[in-house]
Amino acid sequence: MTQVERHEESAAAEPLIVAENVKKHFSVTRGLVFRQTVGQVRAVDGVSFSVPQGQTYSLVGESGCGKTTTAKVVLLVESLTSGTLRFEGRDVSAFTPDQLTEYRASVQAVFQDPWSSLNPRLKVESIIAEPLTAHRRLTKAELREQVLSLLEEVGLHPSHAYRYPHEFSGGQRQRIAIARALALRPKLIVLDEPVSALDVSIRAQIMNLLKQLQIEYNLSYLLIAHQLATVRYMSHKIGVMYLGKIVEEADSHDLFDNPRHPYTRALISASLSSRPGVEREEIVLTGEVPSPIDPPSGCAFHPRCPSVFEPCADETPVIESIAEGHIVSCHLYQQGGR
Repeated sequence: MTQVERHEESAAAEPLIVAENVKKHFSVTRGLVFRQTVGQVRAVDGVSFSVPQGQTYSLVGESGCGKTTTAKVVLLVESLTSGTLRFEGRDVSAFTPDQLTEYRASVQAVFQDPWSSLNPRLKVESIIAEPLTAHRRLTKAELREQVLSLLEEVGLHPSHAYRYPHEFSGGQRQRIAIARALALRPKLIVLDEPVSALDVSIRAQIMNLLKQLQIEYNLSYLLIAHQLATVRYMSHKIGVMYLGKIVEEADSHDLFDNPRHPYTRALISASLSSRPGVEREEIVLTGEVPSPIDPPSGCAFHPRCPSVFEPCADETPVIESIAEGHIVSCHLYQQGGR
């Protein structure tokens, strides 16, 4: 079976990771000595999605919508307030210590800024070897051999192993971060804005590298991004988040060709067109994103929505399927909508 055939077969496989009604709320406290809880920040408020083996699922939305907090929940950096996270069909909350160690080895991350995510005091060899040292029993010779091999896989020369991060460009540092994430041969990599801190000329190279590695190793990606060009190029399925909730989800091509939620339409309207000369509807959103401490009643988007009508201010819309693989949370597509 070729790599491409294996990648296509994975599309019909069971999801690698499933989030079901995931919530993450942070308490807001007041007082220095006698602390009182005066509210909660609903950073993630009932998010559900799944990432099949060998595919990329992306979460997009404005800053503060809960994308990165969702990623932290998947990485177990943040604990769930409620909901369920399943990995290979098993509830992560029921994992034994050994299973949690296995999970952390199987789920790695590449962060936005490779300068802050790489220890400036360590040489590249030590940075890439760190996860291998923590999770594998290897001799020094085996460790060095794997590090040098990983550098070559991400397009760097083996001699780069003996340099420090400050000696590299931003794109090269991100390649080092990718090599470190690959070290344990994970099944899922969380990509948190992996190219947004890079020069435009370098972004395509890193995205092509990630796609190549995905096919070669049948990797799954959870991509967190706000640049729609990156999302469109990388994704199989996309979830659009607003104020801690997913308001629309669809296959990548379907979402960009036929966006349904007014918020999704506004995001696409604000991005650069991939087809010059094709006119698009210009949608300008008014106002600011509401506070997650005190979200609006009804549909959270209604204070800024250009299509708002009577039910929006009082009734919370539910997620409904409007086409195969395309779901949306909007009164426009529910009973009584116009």
